[in-house]
Amino acid sequence: MMKDYLLLQPGWLWLIPALLIFILLSPWLQKQGWLKRQSQMMAATSVRHPQALAYRKQYSYKNTATYFLAGLCSCLMLLALAQPVRLGAKVKMPATSADILLIIDTSISMVMKDYRLDGQRVDRMSMTQALLDRFSRRFSGKRIGIVVLGEQPLILLPPSEDRTLVRHMIHQLKPTIAGRQAALGDAVAIAADYIQSDNINNKTVMVLISSADAPSGNLSPIAGAERASNAGVILHTIAIGSSDRQASKTGELIYQPVDLKLLQQMATMTGGESFHAIDVASMDAALRNIEQRHQIIAGDKFKPRRQQPLYHWPLLTALLLLMVITLLPNVRVKKSGHSQANP
Repeated sequence: MMKDYLLLQPGWLWLIPALLIFILLSPWLQKQGWLKRQSQMMAATSVRHPQALAYRKQYSYKNTATYFLAGLCSCLMLLALAQPVRLGAKVKMPATSADILLIIDTSISMVMKDYRLDGQRVDRMSMTQALLDRFSRRFSGKRIGIVVLGEQPLILLPPSEDRTLVRHMIHQLKPTIAGRQAALGDAVAIAADYIQSDNINNKTVMVLISSADAPSGNLSPIAGAERASNAGVILHTIAIGSSDRQASKTGELIYQPVDLKLLQQMATMTGGESFHAIDVASMDAALRNIEQRHQIIAGDKFKPRRQQPLYHWPLLTALLLLMVITLLPNVRVKKSGHSQANP
């Protein structure tokens, strides 16, 4: 029964023993002169009716009931400060995904128009932006970050929960915004180092979107993937563009082929998967698969329960007791006066 009740701030209850000891010792402290009575704290110029002294011993600080009610009232107030709640049914938590750090290619290869979107031929960058915009809207995780893949890779947006900001930054990307080439290994290494140093959420995966046809930079792509593997960060790769085999098959993808073997090797080294976006649907499916693979389903012991506040009950009871303590001396005075008037 009691397991359904909980105190959110139980530390306040530690004051109850000290408070009760003080109330019990109050008469003795007053007798020793260490604690002044209410009558002693009144100004010397106070005017008092002579008959009032006759009733002083019948109430106030020497009244046992008053002490008891004062102690009970104080305990109830401390109980209200402890914030008691009644636990209800468990709250069903939706599945969430790990945070994602997108590494988006902005090299000159992203101007190639080898995709069709809504019946129109579009370049790789436009297609990527449209699908990432859609992905960010449905993403079940908390944060999405963006790394610009160019000659000088940089973290454009640290993992953020602001989806509007994420979509805005995605549409700000332009081909050659960070140079004509793509330092593939450097970008992966920079992203892996950032994730490793991020203390907010260690469950973050990288998604590399690139053709990887002519990588540049100080680190080779394999060296960058090796650093990610050493940091314990998973890298998924999505190849943008055509391969020789698909170019001969479709007759439409005629541009420089992607390096599928390199991207597959990078993903495998980190425990990730590699996808080839041969069309809009395949890239959209790749993003869905990555999200579903890293879904986090909370177990029963981690499901929170609904909380019904109960602090108002001890607080209201304490206020009623304060009223009783305030009116109790007046009631005793009236009764005593009535008995003297009618001997």
